[in-house]
Amino acid sequence: MEEYLKLVEERKKTQKKPYLLFTPEWIAEFEKKIQEDQEYQRVAKTWEGSVVLWIKEEPGILLFDLFIFMDLWHGQCQGVRLVGEEQAKKGDFVLQAEYLRWKRILKKELNVVKEIVTGKLKLVPFDFKKAARLAAAAQAALRLVDLAGQVGARFPDEIDKEELQEFQALFKKLKKDFGI
Repeated sequence: MEEYLKLVEERKKTQKKPYLLFTPEWIAEFEKKIQEDQEYQRVAKTWEGSVVLWIKEEPGILLFDLFIFMDLWHGQCQGVRLVGEEQAKKGDFVLQAEYLRWKRILKKELNVVKEIVTGKLKLVPFDFKKAARLAAAAQAALRLVDLAGQVGARFPDEIDKEELQEFQALFKKLKKDFGI
């Protein structure tokens, strides 16, 4: 974990803002936004459970599935980090969608709550009680999307070929070095 944190700090110094979506430096900024946000703390005060964002592989953009683990409890964010699939499966609430759907949610072209309710943003595995808990936490989910938007992002499908190759090489390295 220490090596990963060193990588994040180095990348924060060398990468231009806004950071590329889902990179370690983007995730670190998202974590900080959540941790510092009083509005999130208020609307999520009854939330209990970790949430995993499962971003499906996207040919030509994402070479394999990505998993972002958010350790959330009673309005507090204990951490947000990239994890491997095995650790992701341990999340209390795993939400799965393809990259372009996540992008549209983050750009607020799609409503995260509606996407969950209609099953386009899938709870994996589906569990009715968990789905009801997610629905009850609609304001917290919307606030997380707001915070992600405040971080700002450049999207991997909107960058030039050279930068996309660097993005893909980063994730190959993360997978090799950290099992992400």
